[in-house]
Amino acid sequence: MGLMWKRRAKTIPTMLLVTAAAVLLAPVLIVAAFTWDAVRLRWRLPTLRLYGFVLQYLLNDSAEIVAAGPLWLAAGFGTRLDRMASRRRHERLQAWSIALLARRAQQLLGVRLELEVGSTEALQPGPAIVVCRHVSLFDASLPSLLYLRLGFHTRGVITAELLADPGFDLLYQRAGSVFIPRDNDPGARQKAAMVCRHLDAQTVGVIFPEGRLFRPDALERSQARLAEKDPARATRLAGLRHLLPPRPAGLSALLDAAPGTDVVVINHAGFDHHPRFADLARAVPLRRPITVSARRIARADIPDDATERTVWLDELWCDMDRWVHDRLG
Repeated sequence: MGLMWKRRAKTIPTMLLVTAAAVLLAPVLIVAAFTWDAVRLRWRLPTLRLYGFVLQYLLNDSAEIVAAGPLWLAAGFGTRLDRMASRRRHERLQAWSIALLARRAQQLLGVRLELEVGSTEALQPGPAIVVCRHVSLFDASLPSLLYLRLGFHTRGVITAELLADPGFDLLYQRAGSVFIPRDNDPGARQKAAMVCRHLDAQTVGVIFPEGRLFRPDALERSQARLAEKDPARATRLAGLRHLLPPRPAGLSALLDAAPGTDVVVINHAGFDHHPRFADLARAVPLRRPITVSARRIARADIPDDATERTVWLDELWCDMDRWVHDRLG
């Protein structure tokens, strides 16, 4: 608890100050961004568009910080934050923020989603455990956005590094998401399983089994480590080109915590061309849509044995990798 408040004492004022500076300096920054693009003959104004999106992100985050206080009071001075009524209030704020950022991403950055046939049907009904690949900061919100449009709620297993963002820290934890450190914390499985508490027909749990953003060098390191620790898995996953080897422990914890729950697999292609912020800055507005697919796997088709379940996950990941490779041409 002490570490949490110590962290927030730094992150919350910093976010509010950065947002205030971005707003107050907007006239100067807008002219500077326009001039930078014009000098480089970038008439689609990528720098200006990116500034507009970042400004919206800062405003959203600050709005979440400001709203967190009244929501804390409404939850009995924080004593009833884990009650369903409190979670629903935080989920409504979360839904507003994600929807607004998605609109700005489309208007300013040209981020358009193109769902493959049958994907909408696969996303419903709930409850479900959702797995998704992770190649961009934008795809972190992709499952939430897709389910938000259908009127569902999401709870995620999120890397603890994002606690540095006070909006995530205050809002997502109260809405039922959990934050897991990368360093194989012994309590990580138990903590991840908390996402599946009180799953209902309108709520899904979300996890990114890769555990980090895909990068070619990260793939090489992951495959090298796997070759030392588990040669059989390394052989199965040797053909991966666009996904990192999945970590089975987190997903397995969710499956054990929610017996009978199906798995929804969300895959996408298009963010791969802009993995870094600098790549995106040069490319916006994006000319091509992001292709998205979703399919549902019945729980009866998922093994209960831990070893067999790992094999199943590896085969699923190889299939997802082939799908991405085909869509990227």
